[in-house]
Amino acid sequence: MSRSQMPDTLQQQRWPPVADFAHIPPELQRFLGASGAEQQAFLEGLRPTPEAHGRFIQDSLSFIYGYVFGYEDSPLYLRADDALEEQLLRAKLRIEREMLEHWLRPEPVPEGLEPEEACRYLQTLIRTNSGIYHPFFDYIRDQSSRPSMLEFLELEVIRNEVVDDEVAFLVVGLQGEMKATMAANLWDECGNGRLEGFHTYWLRRLLRHTGRFEALRTYRDTQAPWFCKVTSNSYNMMATRPGYKYRAYGSFLITESWVCAHFQRILAGLKRVGLAAPDVAVYFDSHVRIDPRHTHEMLQAILRQQPRLSREQVRQILIGAHTAIAAGSALYERAHRYFLSRDAEHAAAPTLSAGAAALQSA
Repeated sequence: MSRSQMPDTLQQQRWPPVADFAHIPPELQRFLGASGAEQQAFLEGLRPTPEAHGRFIQDSLSFIYGYVFGYEDSPLYLRADDALEEQLLRAKLRIEREMLEHWLRPEPVPEGLEPEEACRYLQTLIRTNSGIYHPFFDYIRDQSSRPSMLEFLELEVIRNEVVDDEVAFLVVGLQGEMKATMAANLWDECGNGRLEGFHTYWLRRLLRHTGRFEALRTYRDTQAPWFCKVTSNSYNMMATRPGYKYRAYGSFLITESWVCAHFQRILAGLKRVGLAAPDVAVYFDSHVRIDPRHTHEMLQAILRQQPRLSREQVRQILIGAHTAIAAGSALYERAHRYFLSRDAEHAAAPTLSAGAAALQSA
């Protein structure tokens, strides 16, 4: 059998690398069975403790979006249950509203802009927002330990593993130039029709190189910090709500515009700690080249859209952009603190081991 005829072992790996559904988290299970008033009271009771508030929101929405996307970790994989779906959808709406209004709280947007004004505003926002040059990515470039970088790569897989489906949600409901732009983006995500060119296939290569394909399923459920889900949840809140279609467009525009600045720093960090092998770097290196073009195309589509975008449609795009910035900033602040703490643990580990060995020899 020639090399070209050999089975692709990576393609044979189930994707995304999630565990089979086991059970609904107990706290969410109680929430699903509560009345609307009880659900609201529970959420209001969490607000004075931001970490507990954020953890419940993000863990619960991550589970619910697992149901929406329908992979093997869904409680309704290959089956239907009307009663459970009603509960999940009701909880989805209530928790999304809580996240948007009481946890993310994005900055207000300018009112009454025409498409040309909005594009100028977005071009400035792209260059100056709090997420694009966040200190977390300077830390990744200059300071993170190798163990922290390996864990960071796992979180990057979790954040990006179904980006093709996330783009697909955005294609639905758009028309004209904006739909053409997002369809072209989706075609890129899907490797222009080649399985080995799927952007998520590059993540498969990363996991193979780091040896974390199987371990990621356990890490996701037992160790991954809750805040790693914030940006995905924020976007999926908009992409899965028909009334937020234009918000999702603005959100995706911002995250595309971040990629070059973030991934250049990630690539430098990978090189610094000796993890710049092609299978690891390909996802980041390719997007440094691809996503600036996607950002430009999305901005141009706003200008070229026919019929011309209304001021309300423009406003919705800007709300989505501001929401993405709030979500990214929330994630990066927490990730920075988390990995600094993890680095301190890694630095202390050899000392502890040496001390234990000395005690043993004594």
